[in-house]
Amino acid sequence: MKIIVLIGGGRTGIDFFQSLLDSHSSISQFPGTFYFDEFWLKVKNIDTIQDVAKKFIQDYEKFFDSRLNLIERHYMLGEKKDSFYIVEKKIFIQKFVDLMKSKKMDKENLLHCLHLAYSFASGENLTEKKIIILHLHHVFRIKILDGIDFEIIYTVRDPLASYTSLINHWLNFEEGTHVNPSTYYFHIDRLFNGLKNSIIYQKNTHVIQLEKLHIENEKVMKAFCKIFNIIYSETMTQSTYHGKQWWGDKLSGKDLKGVNPYFKNKVDINLFFKKDIECMETFLGKFIKKYEYPLRSKGLKYSILKIFPFKVELLILKRSILSLNIKNVLLFFLFWFKRVRLMSKKIHEGIEFPKSMTSI
Repeated sequence: MKIIVLIGGGRTGIDFFQSLLDSHSSISQFPGTFYFDEFWLKVKNIDTIQDVAKKFIQDYEKFFDSRLNLIERHYMLGEKKDSFYIVEKKIFIQKFVDLMKSKKMDKENLLHCLHLAYSFASGENLTEKKIIILHLHHVFRIKILDGIDFEIIYTVRDPLASYTSLINHWLNFEEGTHVNPSTYYFHIDRLFNGLKNSIIYQKNTHVIQLEKLHIENEKVMKAFCKIFNIIYSETMTQSTYHGKQWWGDKLSGKDLKGVNPYFKNKVDINLFFKKDIECMETFLGKFIKKYEYPLRSKGLKYSILKIFPFKVELLILKRSILSLNIKNVLLFFLFWFKRVRLMSKKIHEGIEFPKSMTSI
């Protein structure tokens, strides 16, 4: 079976794309992210196969009772937002043990058998499965797959819209407690280096643009099917988990009903100083040109301007001072320095970005 690793930038529709694959008979996947790098470290020395299955259930119980999945709001699925799904744990364990009993306990076999056992326990036909979707979410987690054959799908979006969505959603989620110098830099680094870092692994990397996933949905999904040699299905126009309508995650702050042919990006200008936009568009210029995203400035006239804090950085510093969080005040200067170093005109030098999936 082909393994496809799903990762992407912040607020670029990773979960949305996975939801469009949900009901395809040829695809085996879990209903959400699976941090296989962390899981492998926990189970690689476990003695019995049954205990491996039980550990998976313990760590990912939300896959077996979606009422526990609060962030992704899998407790409010369906047209009336009152549905959820239950997957039988005993059936999963029995099938996993049966699949693994004659196999070596290695990373590839574990990935195959976990996914297939879950699909079986979900009532799916294993004889039709051709693809495993491994939703790692973050590019740094790919390291664990060394020695395994796989391809990558990386989701992208207009950088300023991605930044806007990230900042506004995280500021509004749980009173902004998750926004600090460290997490801010993580997202900035992901915005600038995420796709580049995935390409460095020298695996086939396919780019899906969120905008086209909505506006040219059928074209994108048919291109996906052609690349991976599966039959296009009308289910790929529907955003579901376990066949039930999904309304988007909690961070969205509103209900999103799947594919939107009138999709438009939103950029909150209030989150930027003028030079912030100039910085981002200057140092992301190659990326923006490749994927034909709009320019909202004439670029940075003086590179020295990148050393001045961004508007959101100052907001984070102000919050840290007012809350008397000395640690975050000190970390602010560390991650500000790292952000300044990150922004270089050579950042994408020698990098050949993949074509957008509809351009294949």
